[in-house]
Amino acid sequence: MERVGDLLFELSNDDRRRILLSIKESPKRLTQIAQSLDLTLQEVSRQLSRLEEVDLEYKDSKGYHYLTPYGELVLSQLRGFEFTSRFREYWKTHSANGISSTFIDRIGDLTDSILIVSAMDFLRHTEKLLKEANEYVLLLVDQFPLNSLSTIVEAIERGVQFKIIEPVDRVITPDLDSMTSEETRALNRARHTPLVEQKMLDKINAFLYLSENRCVLAFPVADGKYDYTGFTAIDESSLKWCKDLFQHHWDKGHVRTPMTPSIQVKRGKNFEEGESKGQIVVVGRERPEIDVQAVQDAVDNFNEVILRGTFNFGTSHVKISRSVIIRGEVRENDIPTSTVYKKGWSFPFLEYDCLFYIYGEDADVTIENIRFTDFNAACIWGLRGNSLLIKDNYISVLHGFGRGATVGSYGDWIVGIEIDSEEGYFKGGVMIEGNYIDFSSPLSIADGHMQRGGLEEDPEYRPDLINHKYFVSMGVATWNLSGKVIIENNIIRNINAKGITSSNNAETAEVKIRHNTVTSDVYGSYLFSSNEAGAGIVVQSAMNMPAAGFKVEIEDNTVKMDKVNFNGIMALGPATDREGSDKLKGGVIRNNRIFLKDGYEGIHLRKVDDFEVLDNEISGQAYYGIRVSGRKQSGKLDLRALNNYVNDNDITELCIKDPDEYSNRNADGRRFAGSEGSSTTAHVWLDKYTQNNVVKLKQGETLIDEGKSNIIKYVS
Repeated sequence: MERVGDLLFELSNDDRRRILLSIKESPKRLTQIAQSLDLTLQEVSRQLSRLEEVDLEYKDSKGYHYLTPYGELVLSQLRGFEFTSRFREYWKTHSANGISSTFIDRIGDLTDSILIVSAMDFLRHTEKLLKEANEYVLLLVDQFPLNSLSTIVEAIERGVQFKIIEPVDRVITPDLDSMTSEETRALNRARHTPLVEQKMLDKINAFLYLSENRCVLAFPVADGKYDYTGFTAIDESSLKWCKDLFQHHWDKGHVRTPMTPSIQVKRGKNFEEGESKGQIVVVGRERPEIDVQAVQDAVDNFNEVILRGTFNFGTSHVKISRSVIIRGEVRENDIPTSTVYKKGWSFPFLEYDCLFYIYGEDADVTIENIRFTDFNAACIWGLRGNSLLIKDNYISVLHGFGRGATVGSYGDWIVGIEIDSEEGYFKGGVMIEGNYIDFSSPLSIADGHMQRGGLEEDPEYRPDLINHKYFVSMGVATWNLSGKVIIENNIIRNINAKGITSSNNAETAEVKIRHNTVTSDVYGSYLFSSNEAGAGIVVQSAMNMPAAGFKVEIEDNTVKMDKVNFNGIMALGPATDREGSDKLKGGVIRNNRIFLKDGYEGIHLRKVDDFEVLDNEISGQAYYGIRVSGRKQSGKLDLRALNNYVNDNDITELCIKDPDEYSNRNADGRRFAGSEGSSTTAHVWLDKYTQNNVVKLKQGETLIDEGKSNIIKYVS
């Protein structure tokens, strides 16, 4: 104690402290110290002698004075005394007893702080900190700062990341009834955005706001409450002390899981161009009031969003209006582990909805490696954007009953991936690759959802679509596109209408459908009251709206349909003769493998010109292997099938079904060849509206040629 007293006595002199600080800054000779401190040489010499006697400094052989290691240690500890003594009026009424001794020992790091003497000034400084923050804000608070709610929400919309620690027994449960709906939504967004992480502690012993460039700090008064006076600083030493203090509490805290009412998704403010952040990981909590808003904020403000865990979107969806990559984190057994689904609608679901909705002027969007397990109408739905990549996702529903968007007498439509472009969008191209899509499970088949007591095996049976007793499912559907469309390496199972379909695209569109596998073991929906129960792949120039036709290649796909009346691949001309419509021309259907267990037609060209149908393999049994058909003139449109080329297709393993009661009853030259009561079936059927088509057959293959000037050749 005697040595401590001697030390404190020597340090009590202002000149001696100034000398120590001067030589700490840099070693100096006697004259340099005197000049820098405006002291006489005699006074400096006398004070240096006293400091040397207590081992705080020494002089080297060249006359330079240095701090001893002991002196450096003492001086560092002295900063704490300077801080507390400088603000002793504050410390007379405020306590730092709850702070770890580690931070008490370092409290001198706050020496350059500025005292805040009123609560109003304290609030002003916290608001300034929130408004200036660009990267992060750390809050160690006695309760959620509702008075700063709007400023916090604005910061979140700028992409500022928040970490908040609150006490367990003081976590605020605001009177939601007394708040406006906007305030309630803002509170929920502030709490549940992925930009906010929250923890709780049993007790909070300091009040802290900290950003990357400013801190505001307060300590409790004697009764443990806060009068919101304290300190603010911008120097590096103070910021580091505050950041370390926060991290110390954060490491001890546990995750906060507040209970709040459900909210509607509200999109945050996008960054200006060039201001968006890099990557963020969003963790699913299977709580719709949290999950959908978390993902929405992430895609609004980050360039890459990594989804981890399981997300319940409830009855909402996420709108994507800017360029972003959204991907699941990992795969197990080649299935994504990051899962997204929605629940909570009434049967039947009549609206058009989805999980991800792409609607951005120039957005380049990637959605990959996510498992989607339940949705309405569409899983992924794109209307506007520049380019789109949908890759390696797993999309499934137990069954489609009640989930589709009602389309009147055409039933309830449910689509795995639907890109229905508004005019002029997706010029950068659409690529749909490596996805797995399944619209029924063995469970749904076993429990009767896909059965009608044997009626579904009757070729005359048509499901009651208008009364929601069946649905219309499509795996991948692209409409109204103008750029490149590549649909490849997808596996699509148990659709009942169209596995892959593309139609109404602009004349500039190039559609490539290749290396896909489409299989189905469910009975068909007979979309548009057609004869086909459904089909594996369908392309069409124009449906209900006029379109001029587009380039199409359908290559190296596998189509396997196990139920009655399915088709393999169909290329169709316009369903409307309105001005601006035209046929598909110059397409290729090559090297596809088609199996129909009890099918209608393997490949059908209808109202198309100059197609090449080459090297395809068709097996199983069906009424027709390859069919080419047309219609008569309609307005200015010649709807005959002209100049198509059919060659080198292997139909030897296809069993042509004999005419039966069903085909005979529907023999009218359009549904079946022949006339009512007497149908005809064959490997190839060219109807009366075909002309100048070239067909090469193998010996033994049967042909019906009702057209004009078709060229038929038999090859060995």
